[in-house]
Amino acid sequence: MRRFARFARLDPVDRVDPVDPMDRFNRFALSALLLAGLAWMPSLTAYAAPASGQPTPAAAATEAAHQAAMEGYLYFYPLVTMDLTRRQFTHPSQTDKGAPANTFLHGRALPQAGAGMALPWANPDMLRSTGWVDLTAGPVVLSVPDTQGRLSTLTLLDMWTDVFATLGPRSTGTAKSNTVIVPPGWTGTLPSGMARIDAPTAHVWAKILIQTNGPADYATVHALQDGYTLTPLSQWNLPAQSQRVKSDPNLDLKIPVREQVESMPTDAFFTYAAALLRKNPPHATDQPVLAMLRRVGLIPGRPFDFDKLDHPTKQGMRRGLRAARERMAAASGASLRSLNGWQQETASVGVYGNAYLRRALAAQAQPGAGLPEDLSVLLLASDSQGAPINGTHHYVMRFEAGQLPPAGALWSLAAYDDQGMPVANILNRYALGDRSPLQYNADGSLELHISQAPPAPEQQANWLPLPSVGSATLLLRVYEPRPALLDGLWMPPALVRDGPEALPDAASPVAQAAPANKP
Repeated sequence: MRRFARFARLDPVDRVDPVDPMDRFNRFALSALLLAGLAWMPSLTAYAAPASGQPTPAAAATEAAHQAAMEGYLYFYPLVTMDLTRRQFTHPSQTDKGAPANTFLHGRALPQAGAGMALPWANPDMLRSTGWVDLTAGPVVLSVPDTQGRLSTLTLLDMWTDVFATLGPRSTGTAKSNTVIVPPGWTGTLPSGMARIDAPTAHVWAKILIQTNGPADYATVHALQDGYTLTPLSQWNLPAQSQRVKSDPNLDLKIPVREQVESMPTDAFFTYAAALLRKNPPHATDQPVLAMLRRVGLIPGRPFDFDKLDHPTKQGMRRGLRAARERMAAASGASLRSLNGWQQETASVGVYGNAYLRRALAAQAQPGAGLPEDLSVLLLASDSQGAPINGTHHYVMRFEAGQLPPAGALWSLAAYDDQGMPVANILNRYALGDRSPLQYNADGSLELHISQAPPAPEQQANWLPLPSVGSATLLLRVYEPRPALLDGLWMPPALVRDGPEALPDAASPVAQAAPANKP
């Protein structure tokens, strides 16, 4: 790893920094939704052919390298992102920000305004745990406690950011279990009664969400979190053994992963990617892009030496990497559907197949996205007139009878400030949902009151506080959504300002958003 760890100290000559306001808004929406979209864009670099109409050998080599590097960058972006994320998380100096391999780090409290460890867009319904499973020495046993019907989801992702297994009420139930996660190519005998899950790669990201009903419920949830354990099969039924954690002196822990990836020069990126490809088998359907990469000498299982390439190939690869970054910038947010001011991802999430651009965008926005069948998230940043949501106004969101969020489990609506942080308020209330003591109208409809100032006393049970300054964003989380949401047949109602409606600022990114697509 020493050779290509130097990239963080190099000038980001290959990086493309988008400046278009609409692009910034799309990136904002993608990160908040923890999703990403897909739009195909042609190569942005043209090459002139000689008058005869046939390219010279040098021009042909440059073009072939350009195409290989452009597709290869999109293909490898998630793999490089995941490996840096894993290395940062498992580094011994991370203490409360990470954990050793085969160990879970547990979040013990819901987000609160002003909390030092609060993360943007933090989940107000679930306590989360995360850990990296290391299968390089053999299978690992995943032990899951009996959650006694409580909503929980454990998601397993390979190093390409694809979800390959989930455990929880929707798929495996809530009973206690021991499941063996097996690395690629492993053969052996498993203990009787243990289920087997074959992992596509030797490192696996495990992410857990467990429902909590507030601080009074923490002790119960903490006990459940502690019941999730990872034990190497070789140590099963043996006394616990201390781990030997190796330090990684070449790893930069200060620069965020995305910034590191997007500042890598061409040679560093593809050298790193080739090394990872030797450890992480490609998917069976990756043959076309791997065949293209062979043209520039990047072959699975073999080292890659950029310095040995000829000048036209080097030039083409540098141009191809820039073109791939331009494609990602241009396509960001293109698959978001807008209706009633709400943004919803329409492309596949969690499993991507050969949609490498979409997969790269998902890893860029937030690596580790789960399946929408477990959790779907919709974003609202503007009211019914297209104006940004502002706490100085009072808003009403009315769900007609029979039109509540179609959740198989539960739903919640949370408010965040312009940095994605929870909003301080006198009630310490950061979300409303079906577990809240909401007051419904006589006809079965539900009106939520959303503002910075408290509404009338009789409306405060349905009040979601907004920040006092700046714009606000609402996220609707629907757990185990029903087909109406997954199929795009249901969208939340608009947010209506109570009183005279102001026209949106025509210069704002929200006002410039694409017209709504009809479901």
